Formats: sequence, C-alpha cells, structure tokens
Amino acid sequence: MRLKRNNSKKSLINQENLSIENIKLQLNHTSDLKEREIHSDKQTYIILYINSLVDQEKFESKIIKPLTKMENNDISNELYSQEISTTNSNKTAINGLLDGYCLLMEKGGSSEGFLLKANASTDREVAEPVVEKTILGAKVGFVESLDKNVFLLRAVTKSPDFTVKNYTLGSSTTTNVSLIYLDHMTDPEIVKKVDQRIKSITLDSIRSVGDIQDCIEDHTVTPFPQLLLTERPDKASANLKDGRVALILDGSPSVIILPATFMTFFQTPDDYITRWWLGSFFRFIRLFSYIIALILPASYVAFVSFHYEVIPLELVYSLQSSLSYVPFRPFIELMIMQLSFELLREASIRLPPSVATTFGIVGGLVVGTAMVEAGIVSYGGLIVVALTSVASFVQPNIEMSSSIRVLGFPLMLLASIFGFSGIVIGVLCVLIHLSRLTSFGFPYFSPFVPLNIKDFKDTILRVPSWMMYKQPKDSPHFKREIQSRKWKQDESEGPY
Repeated sequence: MRLKRNNSKKSLINQENLSIENIKLQLNHTSDLKEREIHSDKQTYIILYINSLVDQEKFESKIIKPLTKMENNDISNELYSQEISTTNSNKTAINGLLDGYCLLMEKGGSSEGFLLKANASTDREVAEPVVEKTILGAKVGFVESLDKNVFLLRAVTKSPDFTVKNYTLGSSTTTNVSLIYLDHMTDPEIVKKVDQRIKSITLDSIRSVGDIQDCIEDHTVTPFPQLLLTERPDKASANLKDGRVALILDGSPSVIILPATFMTFFQTPDDYITRWWLGSFFRFIRLFSYIIALILPASYVAFVSFHYEVIPLELVYSLQSSLSYVPFRPFIELMIMQLSFELLREASIRLPPSVATTFGIVGGLVVGTAMVEAGIVSYGGLIVVALTSVASFVQPNIEMSSSIRVLGFPLMLLASIFGFSGIVIGVLCVLIHLSRLTSFGFPYFSPFVPLNIKDFKDTILRVPSWMMYKQPKDSPHFKREIQSRKWKQDESEGPY
C-alpha cells in the first residue's frame, strides 16, 4: 500500500543554468548537504557535497588539499580524484551528489561545475555465494556494488568484445543498471530488444531485480521464470559466451541473464567441471527429481482414491490400515501436509542460520510424527510429502523450485476429481503452456519445441566439450573450433 504523496512542485530559479540554490531546493535543504568555500590562487571555489555519502579521508586528501595548493586553476590536472567530469545541468549535478560525488564551482564565475568522485564505500568483501554453492567451482560471488560486479565479470571474461551499456532508472529515486554482452557473440536483435525494454521502464523507483523482471519479461502470468538469476560470475560469464546478455543492478548481488530457456535452469557450473558422463548423470537426476516433485503428490491422490488396482496387494493392505484412521480424503490430507511443510520452510528462512537448521529438522520430525499419531495424516502421505520436498530441493534454481510448489496444488486437485486422467490433463496443460512461452522472442521450451536434435548436446545430457561444434541456437554464431581433439587423429596415424 502506498501512502498519499506530496504532489506540490518546487519553483526553481533559472532552471536552465546550474545553480547551487536550485540544487539545495531540489534536495529540500537536507541537513547532510554541506557547502564549503576554498580559496586558491586568488580564486574562490564552492564545494557542495552530501556528507553521509562522501569518504572524508578521500575528500580531504584528494580534493581539498590539492585545491588549496593549486596555482594555475587547472582543476582537471591538479586534483587527484579518480573521476572528474563537467556539467552545467542541475539534474546531472544532483544525480552525481546522490552517487557520492562533490560538486565544485567557481564563486561568481560560470555556471559550469565539476563533479569529483569521492564516494564512501560500504561494500562487503567478495565471498562464496550463499545459494548457488558448488563443490569444485570458484568460491566467488557477486556483491551489492555495481562497479565491483562488473569487475568480477570482466575478470572471468577477458575479451575485447566485452561491452557495457549504463542506464539510470527511476524518476523519484535513481538506480544504476548495466547491460553487458559480448559484441561478436550476441545477436544484435536481442541487444536491441533489451535496450528498448529497459528504456521503456518508467517506474518511480527500482527496489530490486524483480521490478526489472516484471517490466521486461515476455509473459507475466506464468509460474515459470523466463529470466535466469545468478550470483556466480563464472555462470554469468559462461552464459555471455553462449550469446546471452547480463543485467547488473546496483545494490543487488543477483545478476539477470537473458534470454533463458527451460533447460537453462537445470545447469550448474559443476556440470562442466566434472567428467561429461558424470555431469550428464547429475543433470538427469535434477530433471527426474523435478518430474517426481511435480506429479508424485497428485499420483498418490489418484492411486489411493481411484486406482487401487495399480498398487501391489501387500502395499494396499498397509495403506488401507494407515488410511482407516484418517478422517480426511487423500487430497485434504496432502494439502494439510504440504501447507505445513511450506510453513516450516518459510519459518526456517526467517530464522537465524544457527537456529534454522535445528528448527527445520526438529520441527519436521515433531510435527510429522504428531500428525500421524493424531490420525490427521497417514504414513503414506507423510512419506510422499517428504520425498516431494527433497526432490524440490534438488533443483539448482530457487525460482524453478518454487514453480513446482505452485503447480503441485492444481495437479492434486485434478487428481482428486478425475484420477489419473486429471494428472494427464494437467501435465498436458503444463507442456502446452511451456511450448507457448518465449523469452525475448526465443522459444522457452527449446530444443524440445521446436524440436532440434543438434541442440540436445547440452540439455538433458552434456556431451564432451570437444564435441560441441555448435553453440546453443539462441546464439547467432554457431561455429566453434572442431580441432580440439585433432591430436588423437594425428597420434593414431603416426609416423609409420
């Protein structure tokens, strides 16, 4: 809920020219906006800066001290600031002040000012990613600084085609965003689409990467994520080399990768570090666990309610004895268990890490056992919900994992009404929906729809790198070096 705003306009004096009075008025005469006069070589300068955003040590040593000793009034060459730019715009000057710059102007002189970089740094150190952990991969993750994230991405993508485009979004509060791509690898049409959609964003403020996703993704009414979020520089770099683009938001440790396909969310950096057959096996396990988490609860409801004949006779007796004490239908029983596990999962996220693990284990055991002993749920339902939760945790992407949790409920409802036919209808609806989705115009369910056998080399299975003669089809440049294993042919021929 948004509160009522103050829509009164501020009357600016001489809006065309850069003016300290206008800047103070636009910043509402905030108490941490400081003004300072410096006398240097018969010239008086006025420095305007926001005290809470400026590094005082840097400000004194690189700006004030050189300014007092300056003899020829050559600001660009005399000052030690990392970045110096000129401006005669009130808006540019205000945005610079809000970014931690100092505004330097001649007192009684021209209306042109200098923006000097002296911002304070409160960034945390580079650390291992919290969510996307790997066994053998790099232990480096993105942080909340835009410049540092661009540096991390450049460090693992050393290419002269590494291109950065900067944007400033938001009308009330501004946020810096960088679009990054490899010029010779990325389809110009994708870059054009991303650029157009970013420029069309007219929100008052950008609170997180979710605001950008809502504005630029192709389809908003779908449980499936169409943009990949990652906190790993190596994963972002690999996607850049596949012809995708990255969006980095200042203040967020998550980087947006686009366009993304369904199978992109099942890939991890470990797949490309281990042997190809081992990476393929683990990727298959992830896809299999996704299917299990999606249809297992609905299958349990359908089999117990309609299709007892499918279950082995010994298991039927066991389930019957367990269900005889439960007063609810299987659908209601699983709904209770699923919602209970969702509550435990959400509660463990909000708790401190030292308590969350213990709470999750003890809470699950205590609640599950108590519900079975009280006759609210059966042992079979408890096992199904536990296996579903474990299978959902196998997914490397939290957004794709969340889609299972959302889709499981309507599938259970269909199974409780139509039995196994309801599951078939629900799965078909999901597949049709996936086939209709696009990500920046590229088919989301590729290479399954439209079918492209050649692109299966890096989907369910991962073939050896030297066999990947072609990039994924969402990259405009398909050819790769095919001579990486030519040494084997040379050795087999031999000198004799």
